[in-house]
Amino acid sequence: MYFSLAIPLYIYILLAGALLLTVATGLWQWLQARRLARFVQRDEPARDYLDEEQLPSISVVVYAHNDAASLEQLLPLMLEQDYERYEVIVVDDGSYDDSRDVVSEMMQSYGNLRLSFSPDDTRSLSRKKLSLMIGIKAAKGDIIVTTNANCRVMSNQWLRLLARNFVAGIDVVLGYSHYHYSRDKKPGRYYRIYDTAVTARQWVLSAVDGVPYRGVSDNLAYRRQVFFDNAGFSGSIDLRWGDDDVYVSQIANGGNTRLELSPGSQVQSYYDDVARAHNRLKLRRDFTSKLVATRAPFIAQGFFSTLNYARLACLVAAVALDWDNAVVVILAAVLAVASWAIAIVAFDKSARPLQVPKLAMCVPLFAAWRPVVNMVYRLRGIKTKQNNYTSIYD
Repeated sequence: MYFSLAIPLYIYILLAGALLLTVATGLWQWLQARRLARFVQRDEPARDYLDEEQLPSISVVVYAHNDAASLEQLLPLMLEQDYERYEVIVVDDGSYDDSRDVVSEMMQSYGNLRLSFSPDDTRSLSRKKLSLMIGIKAAKGDIIVTTNANCRVMSNQWLRLLARNFVAGIDVVLGYSHYHYSRDKKPGRYYRIYDTAVTARQWVLSAVDGVPYRGVSDNLAYRRQVFFDNAGFSGSIDLRWGDDDVYVSQIANGGNTRLELSPGSQVQSYYDDVARAHNRLKLRRDFTSKLVATRAPFIAQGFFSTLNYARLACLVAAVALDWDNAVVVILAAVLAVASWAIAIVAFDKSARPLQVPKLAMCVPLFAAWRPVVNMVYRLRGIKTKQNNYTSIYD
């Protein structure tokens, strides 16, 4: 190996391209992190909120299916909120465990707890949407908050933090939810954390920018009247899923929607098998992403991945074509380390508001690997497309 500044023009071009792409991808990541941090630190605290006496009545609709253990452990946290006017309606979807018995026993201690259920013989309809619709029709509150039986609310201020946003003109409040990261012990857990964080950051930032296109059914609030004014889930009646993303795209816009990210408003989901749940949810989201209100966030993410691959290609090509020149190797290494550092810092900065653990050195590797995984899921989704539609066998 030798040191020489007499580098061929095509190597200079490759290194210059790598530099420009490093700046472009780094700026994109940093701006994303900055936008999210600014929302949490400045924009969200500065908004106008309802006063104590203005807080609306709330009905929490909890979807349950064979969730006896979760209900016994997590439901009391929903029932002990620091909130005056609210009820909790558990809608049991054909459970064959002790879910109904658990709720019935709790009803003796909690006067604001109610129990309903979906008919066991229902066919050709989304069971979850039917369950939510039954709960919403039975609800007495002005505001509906949907969640699932496997969800743990992180504070007794959960409902208060969501409800304070329903000032005049606001019909939808997007809460945030993430799974219990420490319960995932299987191989690939760090990638699943990264993928979950990037997916969440994508829809959260879109909502910050005034283009809401999805929420999470674990933590979603909207006016009860809006549900009926928009004919409920009729826009996706033939789909098993879509009760949050497709439905949010139907009822939400930049003027009538708020995002609530304060730590006390967040919800944590408990899964027995996180890897399996992540796989299932990813296939569902890949399908319903084609039906949401905007494609811009997906296009932007794809464009970033393309630029990132182009940057890597320039660096690899420069080193491969002049590998024995230490100057070329050093310049390529500096650019690689710079992009690596930017990716790590930007990810950690945007991860904090979303309660995502730090991933440090893994981030750049996962950023390069994620488009490949997404393509695999896209191909799998083509084969399993019919599973997203309801049928007489549901």
